[in-house]
Amino acid sequence: MNAPLIILTISCFVALAMGAILFTIAKTYPKSIRGLTEWSLAALVIGLSLPLFIARGVIPDAFSIVLANLMILIGFMMMNQGLRKFSGATPRISRAVLAAFALTYVSLFAWFTYIQPHIGMRIATMSVFTLVVIADQLILVLRKLPRTAGRHILVLSLAILIGSRVVRLGGLLLGFDLPTGVFDPSIAQLVYIGLPSITIPLGAISLIMLASEKLQRDLEFVSRYDDLTQCLNKKSAMEELQREVARAKRHGNRLSIMIIDLDNFKAINDTHGHLEGDKVLVDFSGKAKTSLRETDRLTRFGGDEFMAVLPDTDIEHASLVANRLHEAGQEAQPIAWSVSIGISEWLGTDDSLSALLTRADKALYKAKALGRNQTQSI
Repeated sequence: MNAPLIILTISCFVALAMGAILFTIAKTYPKSIRGLTEWSLAALVIGLSLPLFIARGVIPDAFSIVLANLMILIGFMMMNQGLRKFSGATPRISRAVLAAFALTYVSLFAWFTYIQPHIGMRIATMSVFTLVVIADQLILVLRKLPRTAGRHILVLSLAILIGSRVVRLGGLLLGFDLPTGVFDPSIAQLVYIGLPSITIPLGAISLIMLASEKLQRDLEFVSRYDDLTQCLNKKSAMEELQREVARAKRHGNRLSIMIIDLDNFKAINDTHGHLEGDKVLVDFSGKAKTSLRETDRLTRFGGDEFMAVLPDTDIEHASLVANRLHEAGQEAQPIAWSVSIGISEWLGTDDSLSALLTRADKALYKAKALGRNQTQSI
């Protein structure tokens, strides 16, 4: 058994194993982590193409050359599709264009296999077309994925694939000796066909890490945020408020909080139903976030009660924010809502977190006692 055959056989088993692992993970991870199925199928398609290369000279060229190389291209395209799903990126190219891209690839391989046989042109065709797909993946990764260990490994894997194709094309342009076939024992050919045994597991490991990192981020989000409104939950809000109080103590900064209650929310649920009530909560939280700064924090304390933490803000400026919320409620559709708001401000080092919350709660109670749909401060 010659060296190219051994390398291709190893690469085949590696690709199939990585595909099986990715497929298993795709079935066990939450559906919110998209793209895993496409990644597993990409590895399996590439793995299944390698036996066709190995059978070169035994089976027709339509399978061992044209189909085998088409499967390589399809594998990279499926990888690209999986990355787009994973990152939430919208497809930039229509299916018709993708089909035309693949058809052109097949036509060129058929031409340089049957009409005008030329191994150099087949190598150039495979290198150029796969380079386009891989480069698009690299751009997508750099633009869309967070800077994590999984992303760094994937960038390395894609960079190796891009570099190998650039070198391959450069060799063709400079007139280096062409390989006589897939089983050519030259060092350059051995390195080229050996790359899948490195890049496939490297890529699979990076994809598994990316999925695990996203799962961890999703779990952290669920533990910190309210599922309906996407606001901080009460536990996380108290942690944020404690940090802001500590910062105010250290630096003498201003700090205000608003406790917000949706007026007559029970009546909305009773009249329109709980689904419409949920829409009101979502509408309120969306408009409230728009009225707040990036440094402010909105939390759902529970039910129809919310709290906003406003760093570097005094009561006067907090009142302006409250006025924007009152105006937003009047414009809400299809169900208008109103809010009662209680505001309190951090009074300095002699103040306490519990006292700050108590004052805001008393101000809220006063706003409700005076007829609702207003702001009071203490």
